[in-house]
Amino acid sequence: MFLNVKGPYDIAAHAHPHFELIYILRGTRCVVVDGQTFRARRGDLMIFRPGDVHREYSGSKTISYFVIRFHPDELSSARLEFPKRERLGPVIPLPARARFLEIFGRMIDEKEHAREGGNLLLGAYLVEFVVLLRRAVDEAMGKRVNGSGGPTSPEQRVRSAVEAIQQNLSGDLNLAELAKRSFMSVSHFAHVFKEAVGASPKSYLINERIEKAKKLLAETAEPAQDIAQRLGYENSYFFYRQFKQRTGLTTAEFRRRASNRRKVHTRA
Repeated sequence: MFLNVKGPYDIAAHAHPHFELIYILRGTRCVVVDGQTFRARRGDLMIFRPGDVHREYSGSKTISYFVIRFHPDELSSARLEFPKRERLGPVIPLPARARFLEIFGRMIDEKEHAREGGNLLLGAYLVEFVVLLRRAVDEAMGKRVNGSGGPTSPEQRVRSAVEAIQQNLSGDLNLAELAKRSFMSVSHFAHVFKEAVGASPKSYLINERIEKAKKLLAETAEPAQDIAQRLGYENSYFFYRQFKQRTGLTTAEFRRRASNRRKVHTRA
């Protein structure tokens, strides 16, 4: 069904005996699962499995979404398994959206018009949806879907997250958002990321920010405080402290040494 809900709203922590999938058409919906906060925006799919305890609240004044609810036995009777938890976290960007919107449209049509065989068709559309979801996620993760390919390497699975960090050094990407982009649960993503990169996502982000700061300090006259703001630090003191921890130098000392190296290179 399509729902247009006016905010704000806050739904207390709860769980369902069934699957509940929520596709966001417009607006933002927030969910807290295992202490992690996820934001589902336009084009995202929220996934709640039976027994998942979650709290939901509004992230925008109004929101439109489509809901699918079904019991596990509706898939088991078709010998079909929903993607495992470690592969799909509570919120993912839904791949191939146009294809899924077409399925949603058929579901709505059958739900709104009582016709012979309607429940059979709804069951068939559900199976089609889950099969296509599995394929779309496999393709998005770079995995072959012909049954012969194994899981992708850790490097491949976190590539999009690494690129997102590098392109959004001043952004507000958090662990939950990065896991969503990689089609993984938070805990599984953190493990795979560290295994592939050699550092936690947070540590990697700090390292990338410091490397960018070093480049700006060495090649421009931009004040260190402005550089801190450009890199997303709300508190410049916190930036100074991280820079000293990572380089052993203050920003002023680093800039002075970089300037001296340029002078020596110019004379040579």
